[in-house]
Amino acid sequence: MIPITLEDLVKKNLIQELAFPSRDLNYARTIFQELKEIGVGRVFISESEEPELIKLGKGYRGLVILGEVGGKRAALKILRSDAPLASLESEAEATKLANSVGVGPKLLAHSKHVLALEFVEGVSFDKWVKDLEKSRIDELRKVLRECFQQARLLDKIPLDHGELSDAKKHVIVKPDLSPVIIDFGKASIKRRPSNVTSFFSYIAFGPHSEKILRILGVEKPPVDRSRKYKREMTDEVFKELLQSLNLY
Repeated sequence: MIPITLEDLVKKNLIQELAFPSRDLNYARTIFQELKEIGVGRVFISESEEPELIKLGKGYRGLVILGEVGGKRAALKILRSDAPLASLESEAEATKLANSVGVGPKLLAHSKHVLALEFVEGVSFDKWVKDLEKSRIDELRKVLRECFQQARLLDKIPLDHGELSDAKKHVIVKPDLSPVIIDFGKASIKRRPSNVTSFFSYIAFGPHSEKILRILGVEKPPVDRSRKYKREMTDEVFKELLQSLNLY
């Protein structure tokens, strides 16, 4: 991949890629201006005869491309031109709140239609678990324990992530085994938080639940502990839940 300045993005006739999926030039110009305003120095394009922006992800709300802010790599989330939202401001506020307790990728800067987030290098939780061998039980315990602890911090704020029951898309495991919860697009302080129980649901009943529970030495999901936590949400009951999963 090749880093280029925003001005070069225009010269190479790639600016319309900023307006996904419509390629509307007026919207692309709006995004271009906002990228400049929040301090984006460069973006990355592919090395090919027909280069395109390096895309880190696509969702129904946004397109995420790779760029640089302050000389450091950043994930740039751009509001889709056809998104059912007027702006990314609520996601920015939710991310700031999560950051206040040390959760989520750091919000570097934001505008109405763009979020500049710390670039998290790693693999999806789904891929990490899929490649995990039984002999690495200590690694699994470390990652799961930290995921649950971060979910607990969000419960305490209280900020409900809203999508941790599908952790494969919303947790990245870094090379040092530090998990990072990402994408606060559906997060809210208006709902009763259910981060711990949502993540438990993924561990207990998700696509890799059988493998995870087998490695942990848990015969069946401790649903009663999860329900108790949902009712009481205390540190003591949280500890009981982790103990029932052999994580404490």
